[in-house]
Amino acid sequence: MTNRHIVSTILHHLSGMKYKDRRQYGPDQPVEFLEFRPTLVPSILVNRLWADEGTSILWRRYPHLPAFKKMPIERRQYYAIKVQHVFALSPPPGSADSLDYLEDLAWPNLKSLELEVDFKRHGANFASMLHTGLENLEISGLQSGDSNYFSGVVLPALFNPCKGLKSLRIGADTIPDDEPVHVGALFDHLDAIPSIKTIEVKSTNFIDKDALFARLSQRPDLEGLEIDLDPGLALLPLLSGPNALPSPFSTLKRAWIMCYPEVALALPTHLGLIEEFQLDIARIPNRPSQDSDYSILDDLLAQMPYCPHLRLLKIGVGMMAENFPSIASLPKLTGGNFVTLAESCSKLEDVNLLAADPSAIDGSSISSEEFDSFCRALPHLRVLNLKLHPITSTSLENTALLSLGQHCPELEVIRLKIPFQLPILPVPNTIPQILIHDEDEFLTTGYNAPSSSDDGKSSARSSLAVSSPSSQFSSSPVTSLFPRLTHLAVSRPQTALATLVSDAIPPSSPTMSSSSYSTHSVAEIVDPEVEEFLVRSWAHPLLTHFPRLEILEAWGDWTGQDNESLNYFLPMDEILASTWEFLSGVEQDLWEDDEHTADEVEDDNWRQSWESSEDWEKASLINEFRVDEGVGYDKLHVEKLGLYDEEPEGMITPGRTMKDEGLFRVADSQHQGGG
Repeated sequence: MTNRHIVSTILHHLSGMKYKDRRQYGPDQPVEFLEFRPTLVPSILVNRLWADEGTSILWRRYPHLPAFKKMPIERRQYYAIKVQHVFALSPPPGSADSLDYLEDLAWPNLKSLELEVDFKRHGANFASMLHTGLENLEISGLQSGDSNYFSGVVLPALFNPCKGLKSLRIGADTIPDDEPVHVGALFDHLDAIPSIKTIEVKSTNFIDKDALFARLSQRPDLEGLEIDLDPGLALLPLLSGPNALPSPFSTLKRAWIMCYPEVALALPTHLGLIEEFQLDIARIPNRPSQDSDYSILDDLLAQMPYCPHLRLLKIGVGMMAENFPSIASLPKLTGGNFVTLAESCSKLEDVNLLAADPSAIDGSSISSEEFDSFCRALPHLRVLNLKLHPITSTSLENTALLSLGQHCPELEVIRLKIPFQLPILPVPNTIPQILIHDEDEFLTTGYNAPSSSDDGKSSARSSLAVSSPSSQFSSSPVTSLFPRLTHLAVSRPQTALATLVSDAIPPSSPTMSSSSYSTHSVAEIVDPEVEEFLVRSWAHPLLTHFPRLEILEAWGDWTGQDNESLNYFLPMDEILASTWEFLSGVEQDLWEDDEHTADEVEDDNWRQSWESSEDWEKASLINEFRVDEGVGYDKLHVEKLGLYDEEPEGMITPGRTMKDEGLFRVADSQHQGGG
């Protein structure tokens, strides 16, 4: 432990560990899924060697710069030398905070700089961070200077010192909407730094992005591009025909482009080396839809054999014409081109096909055999996000999950807007002890069909089986179909529970989501025996085939009308409660139900039932709350609750929130959960 290399290796491993947990800070607040990392503070306190290595790790990536305020200049410089990645914010306008503590510092090892900074007010404080060794530069944030100041002062200040840049990103909110900047302001700067291989200007308020696109198409060694093209077809002659550009984008590997469908169809033939391809397809919707609009997905997939190195493909269909796509007008996807995509791009790891809300994709032309062929051709598939309209995909309800589980062992995320019937998956005869009450019949025997001597209860369960097929029991060992899956999103299926909940919603509230209906109203409607049998028949295959599941998502319902997405975090921790919530469309809640009165809490029968079956009747984590010594559960009230295993200060890793860009919901993986 006195060897610097060994200490550094251990602390690096420790700092890279992480775990996820859920939090709900109040009964009226949503459940959040947070990522935690172990703190290195105890390690730093061991001795000087450990402190030096530990602080190097902590300060290397996105350090907390305001900590400099209380340090002498020599100490600031000691830490500044360690820094390799910085994310910095401007103080809000009118704030008395100063950034003077950043002045006169050298940042020799800084490689990545992300500035959400008003350069007119605070640009000088970051000037020393801009140097020849900087490789990645991202600028964003509202600017108090006008467009002339941005093009004449900000851009030269950024580019002139950074002659070794490899990537550049300009954020969407950097240039004001009422003062756009012509892309010509970038030309000379980009030409002066040939090392730049990635350029991201998507949604940035530049004028004439088509000219920038054409210029970049001839840039040697360009590997990454994010851009939204000007509305229209002006670029089309440059991509096909006698006036086409010579070998455009011959080295491009990553692209995220928003454009008209005609331009999108002309791109794949030039992208022979592309590995990550994202397309947002849209028009200014000022005309009626045409037949070719409905087949845009099919037509695009038919072009993908030109891109044999694809690892990621995301296609989003936005507004293309009046009322297309819409609830009644769906883009089509046929099984033939779906299979062609898989067979011609066998390296695919991430496939995401969607239509903008409230629409979806018509999958009625995809057979179960074709879907199986798609899965068989993609053994390295990790993420599948396919927004099929549930009513058009009934042929896949009983087969798609089996095909994915049998042929795609590396799957981590499945988002299919299909109302699967999980109870048809094979399960073992015995299951873990997930009890509601101390009933021996469910201790080890699973969900064997009830006999006629069940005092009339069998009729309720038999009627349930019509809408929820029984699990396929196997006496031989059953292997998990999805050993790596962490996120499963499917449409909420039509079951007895969901139907009863739907029927219970008042007719006067036709648009009300079932998630807003109270748990108690549901409990009064659904027969407890039916409810219990249904939930267990779904919990069993979840436990068997999704052992690492972190998020169970209800992606609308079986009709395609309820577009609300409900996430149930860490469903395996309370498998029965999470399954019940999922099937019912009730939002996850970790708090005690406020509608229980003190008299109910004091009732011995209710309390005993609660203590023995908390994951069945309640989605609450009692062991996460502190109870004063000498106060039992029978005296517990909401106002006395407090977090029990609260994280020590510094353990929650700061990060950015989810953001919407284009048609895809994007998590900035570089920052989410990192800090």
